[in-house]
Amino acid sequence: MAVAAVIGGSGRMGAWFANFLSSNGYEVIICDKNVTAARRMTRSKGFKFDPNPIRAAQVSEIVLFATPTLTTKSLLKKITQQTARTTLLVEISSIKEPVRKTIENLNRRGARIMSIHPMFGPGSNLMGKSIIIAQEPANCAPARKLLSTFTKRGAKIIRSSLEDHDQLVATTLALPHWMNFAFVETMKCTGLSLDKARDMGGTTFKLQLLIAEALYHESLHNEASILTDNKHNRKTLAYFTQQIKQLQRETPTELLGRLRSDSAYVRKSKLFNRAHERFIAAVEASS
Repeated sequence: MAVAAVIGGSGRMGAWFANFLSSNGYEVIICDKNVTAARRMTRSKGFKFDPNPIRAAQVSEIVLFATPTLTTKSLLKKITQQTARTTLLVEISSIKEPVRKTIENLNRRGARIMSIHPMFGPGSNLMGKSIIIAQEPANCAPARKLLSTFTKRGAKIIRSSLEDHDQLVATTLALPHWMNFAFVETMKCTGLSLDKARDMGGTTFKLQLLIAEALYHESLHNEASILTDNKHNRKTLAYFTQQIKQLQRETPTELLGRLRSDSAYVRKSKLFNRAHERFIAAVEASS
């Protein structure tokens, strides 16, 4: 049985990958600084525990890093010096710029590194979800096997480059997160309690609040990295703030014209015709 080490395995995303790998035929070793949580998880799931990530990596076919970006960067350097060149190292950072040069340098030295970004949170199943592959080692059997496991479970694989990845997530990840954090800050400014607002609010507000609340279940360190470590965010955020200012200046006639133009853009979406049906289903499912 192939062995997979999950570093940061007792965290929410690390635990998701540990369970996923275990359910797909891998023997899983958990490494985590939170020894109590890691030991509790290994007892309940039947995983092994090793507090030493280098030792765990040395006996593993796959090493997956579910750690903060700077920790991942440091561990990639250390572990590649201590493991066989056949070991596949998988990093899942939301922003690739802080680790890009490290990955490129280690690749030139013969390391096998796969850089992915699961575009879903822990608790999700893979059916219909997207996984961005920003870096994939050539002629690597463990990498092919892992990708095959993703696709067999219904994931959509999107190939990118490390640079293009960050351009993409500036819009698809950072922008909605900025919007939701600004939404929470605005609610704080009103002085209205969220529970009262939820009771009084309509379906749009309830779903918006749910999305915002869910973000605060994520690692706040990771959220700060998503918003600050991506150089491409500046351009996207500038577009957004420009639109807010423009909307404030428009007359009702100008605003109606803009809404009609935006409607034509949105209607090009393949899923537009079912948008309201999906919206109501999401609201009802969250009640």
